[in-house]
Amino acid sequence: MQPIKKTKVYDMNALAYAEGFRYIINQGSARSSKTFSLLQLMYDIAQKPKPRLISIVSQTLPHLRRGAIRDFLNYLITTGQYVDENWSKGNLIYTVNNSQIEFFSVDQADKVYGPARDILLCNEIPAIPEEIFKQLAIRTKEKIFVDYNPVCDFYITEDYKHRKNAKYIHSTYKDNPYLEEEIIKEMLEAGKRNPNFQKVFVEGEVGEIIGAVFTNWDVKEFDNTCPLIAYGQDYGFSNDPSTLIKVGINRAKKEIYLKELLYRTGLSTQQLYVINKENAGRSLIIADSAEPRLIEELRKLGNNIRAAEKGQGSLTAGISLLQDYMIYIDPTSLNAIKEFKNYVYLDKGSKLVIDDFNHIIDPLRYVATFLLKHGNKGATFKVPKYH
Repeated sequence: MQPIKKTKVYDMNALAYAEGFRYIINQGSARSSKTFSLLQLMYDIAQKPKPRLISIVSQTLPHLRRGAIRDFLNYLITTGQYVDENWSKGNLIYTVNNSQIEFFSVDQADKVYGPARDILLCNEIPAIPEEIFKQLAIRTKEKIFVDYNPVCDFYITEDYKHRKNAKYIHSTYKDNPYLEEEIIKEMLEAGKRNPNFQKVFVEGEVGEIIGAVFTNWDVKEFDNTCPLIAYGQDYGFSNDPSTLIKVGINRAKKEIYLKELLYRTGLSTQQLYVINKENAGRSLIIADSAEPRLIEELRKLGNNIRAAEKGQGSLTAGISLLQDYMIYIDPTSLNAIKEFKNYVYLDKGSKLVIDDFNHIIDPLRYVATFLLKHGNKGATFKVPKYH
């Protein structure tokens, strides 16, 4: 049985909890003990007389099992605090006195949109979409803890970190006196070879996006005098958002203007129809062709909408087209700005990160490809009359 060891990071979080902060933001380097210290604190809070439901959340169940769940159970076992009958393997719930600590992933819609909890811990929060985090937050009565390695700026560093009811805790490997010397040496050697690794994983500071696909963009108000204007739409539901954007193109000046109008999860067909009507009116919407039934339903309801023209090589061709123009993003379009910052090549231009940062960029490709092919004729396309 090992003695219970707690680091400075644990102490800082326990103090922030006692001081009553709503958001407790843990930014730090690799191996600073962020996650482990927070798991210790969750267990200690659960032991208090007041019954609480504590939710520990991450991107996927496999990630949880390999990370937070394994660390939590190992901590209890090695310190002699584990009680087998308290652990429900099927429900992933550990009972402590009158409290429960539950583990679930954000791809479980019934959990995300389900009952409220008292305390929330979001592990490696950059992998959790902002809209999902908001849903979790509004269902949390007391405190919200988050931890992350600051690979790049995102909604926590840009917003929550600076709120008056938030406590920001910065930590590095130096705050973990129990870290093995060999691991420290490996981290420092990796930092010498890669300045961005040094900044993020050794110093715990916000890193820089390397290999951005689009460098030809800036922030500027939408130009409603563009000769070609249409709308683009992408679809999601539980994890991914449905989006609607307004796109203006000035072919002569080689300029594309973009304004974000919708970025939200959980929308029904009727809700999408109303939002499209309110924002686009009878103007043309070019939508993701992977959802033909949804597009047809929206057309029958009255939206002027048609499927994007896709084909082999359309992704690469669309990106090349966009790279040939100066792209101006309206300053109100915060999610669009985030996507352009994070849409990157994985390696020397052969792969793209397109799963998490494409909900606005994809419909932008659809609209630009369509309008530059069909011109004014495309911009004035009219929906067939169903009623």
